Amino acid sequence: MLDLYKTEIAQLMHEARRDTLALFDLAREEDLHRSPGGGFRPIIWHLAHVGVFEAYWLVQKIGGENSPDERYECVFDPIKTPREQSKELPSRGEMESYLARVREGSLRCLERIEFDERDSLLSGAYVFDLVLEHERQHQETLAYLLHLLDSQKKTRPRQFLESAPAERDARADSLHRVSQDSFAAASTTSGAMVTVHAGTFVMGSCWDSFAYDNELPPHQVFVPEFRLDRLLTTNEEYARFITEGGYRRREWWSDEGWAWREREGWESPLYWSREGDTEWRAQRMFDEGLIDARHPVVGVSWHEAEAYTRFMGKRLPTEAEWEKAASWDAARGTKRRFAWGDTEPSVTSRARANFGNHFWGTTPVGSFPEGASPYGCLDMTGNVWEWTADEFKGFDGFKAFPYPEYSEEWFDGDHRVLKGGSWATRSSVLRTSFRNFFRRHFRIAFAGIRCASDAE
Repeated sequence: MLDLYKTEIAQLMHEARRDTLALFDLAREEDLHRSPGGGFRPIIWHLAHVGVFEAYWLVQKIGGENSPDERYECVFDPIKTPREQSKELPSRGEMESYLARVREGSLRCLERIEFDERDSLLSGAYVFDLVLEHERQHQETLAYLLHLLDSQKKTRPRQFLESAPAERDARADSLHRVSQDSFAAASTTSGAMVTVHAGTFVMGSCWDSFAYDNELPPHQVFVPEFRLDRLLTTNEEYARFITEGGYRRREWWSDEGWAWREREGWESPLYWSREGDTEWRAQRMFDEGLIDARHPVVGVSWHEAEAYTRFMGKRLPTEAEWEKAASWDAARGTKRRFAWGDTEPSVTSRARANFGNHFWGTTPVGSFPEGASPYGCLDMTGNVWEWTADEFKGFDGFKAFPYPEYSEEWFDGDHRVLKGGSWATRSSVLRTSFRNFFRRHFRIAFAGIRCASDAE
């Protein structure tokens, strides 16, 4: 049984690395060696970084071996080497050779160790999950950075190009049918809100599975009655905000938000550009075109999200409100791991959510009715991350583990919590307890808006 468990871990590591390398196949290496803009490191930096993280925790910390390459430990450590110094990086071929050496060491470690329940890193294979989650999260970061690149500098995924024309057409038709049929039903309730009655629920990770330190400890929280939009804010709704002076009228913005708007010259979401006087275009991953009114707005900062909710006479949900609406089955008194229940998101069955780069972009709001939350809200798992009102900080009883730089370092009052996952999020990160976090002015995440209001 133990050998089967280790075989499963090795297979998950193989699949994660395969998916990482596939992302680097989307662009030419010369473009990967440049910053995509915004002061970010060159995209290819992340390739060796995931290896350095794996080497530290598995080869060195658990395996007891020496560092595979001390130079890499320095260059690809975000603290030891700041962004502005991450230049003149090794070639992709050299990085992949390093990754192969690291993986050999990791598999040696896996073969030798025992999952000692007395060791917090080894209990339940925690440290292997840590390494896997780290790589999966960097895969989404890579999607953000690749999205910044001009669409002409990228190619569609190889598996899409190599599939038969009939298969590609069927995939497109399937998405079209899901989008059209589901949107037809959802559009009849556009702007509708659900009521979440007052009561206590369990917040945080309460399952016997991997969780980050900031998801712990699980605890009971009383949430007063509130109302929440059933659907995400659409491009059409956000365009109305712009048309009615959203970026010019000071009354909808906080002092800090207005200062950022003026400093950065914000006039629309990050990937939008004006075509004529009335139409908007958007840069997508592989092309550019008119915005689809039915899709959720994406590429907005927390400040923009807050201003929009004020324009609507509403507000952002608190983190507790969001998590309760997404996960709490009041009838059973239990918490759902995903909005629809505890069934794991499946690669072969995607009727519940848009995740894992399946469509390489957003889908119309309400396209996945089978993924509804206990209160009937749609897209609370996948499609776009959702800003909440709350700053990122530890729960009462928080204990940093296994290192403070993942969570505690960012309890700075500026970072805000995002929930739910996006179209690029991997399945294991979609759990309702997961807490994403970004600075309030950050715009490149695939993040959108769901409005809340106090009970009437």
